[in-house]
Amino acid sequence: RDNDGDSAFILACDKGHKDVVQMLLENSNIDLKARDNRRYTAFMIACEGGHKDVVQLILNNSGRIELNARKHNGWTAFILACQKGHKDVVKLLLDHSERIDLNTRDNDGWTASMSACYNGHKAVVQLLLENSNIDLKARTDNQGCSSFMYACEKGHTDVVKLLLDHSERIELNARTIDGWTAFMISCFRVHKDVVQLLLDLSDRIELNARKN
Repeated sequence: RDNDGDSAFILACDKGHKDVVQMLLENSNIDLKARDNRRYTAFMIACEGGHKDVVQLILNNSGRIELNARKHNGWTAFILACQKGHKDVVKLLLDHSERIDLNTRDNDGWTASMSACYNGHKAVVQLLLENSNIDLKARTDNQGCSSFMYACEKGHTDVVKLLLDHSERIELNARTIDGWTAFMISCFRVHKDVVQLLLDLSDRIELNARKN
């Protein structure tokens, strides 16, 4: 290992060297579960880097890896892929959803769905919405925010619209720990397009809700 704790396998996955990864996977002595000094596994690094072909190769050897391994802050490979917006990798992971915890939370209560919505990754959010096991009502521990609230806070109009198209799976008038609703947050942040989307649902949105 180098000074960062990277093994040869971790380095190959980090750079997306598919052919080298294939060679290493064919050797049963390679430790696929090794971690670097940041507590990343090679699988996490490949997912975060968006190296689809490498991720597929590792998944083909999924009996030798920990699909739900966590970093020191609780991030998993699935959270990292969603956070970075790597839709092809997210699709691969969703195809193995029987073994992947899709609703796992990091140390602050963030889920993969929250990360995708917060960062405005529309294509990833679309994939998540196609999976009925994704919990869109989950809330963070420190603020009580949901995926929908984060999309509204950041003004990601396309993501908000996608979520509203599946409004039966979200809580439109949910409140944060401080009593903010998604509508209040959107108005405060002056995200006019998002505000208009919510006004179009005025029969279901509490327009006159007040903070605590």
